[in-house]
Amino acid sequence: MTNLEHIGAYFLMLKEVFKKPQKWKVFWELLSREIDDLGLKSLGIVAFIGFFVGGVVAIQTALNVDSPFIPKYLIGFATKRSMILEFAPTFISVILAGKVGSYITS
Repeated sequence: MTNLEHIGAYFLMLKEVFKKPQKWKVFWELLSREIDDLGLKSLGIVAFIGFFVGGVVAIQTALNVDSPFIPKYLIGFATKRSMILEFAPTFISVILAGKVGSYITS
């Protein structure tokens, strides 16, 4: 096959992928099942890993703050802010990417 035939076959495949489904009821049932399998059933492992990562971040923050002028409650506040704003989206996306990849592969 030439390169032009490969490109044409690719665009024909894209047309099949993005065309309107024939049976909407079946489409929505399959979509909701996939969302449940891939997204909602991953919350346990995300919470488990997030709990331990939060503990590590709290310990590292406490060890690096040596000033007596900084109150202890700010360690928890800094840990909460860094976990929610920075680490949570990153860890959720990495865990879900691994789980979705392994689910689709199997």
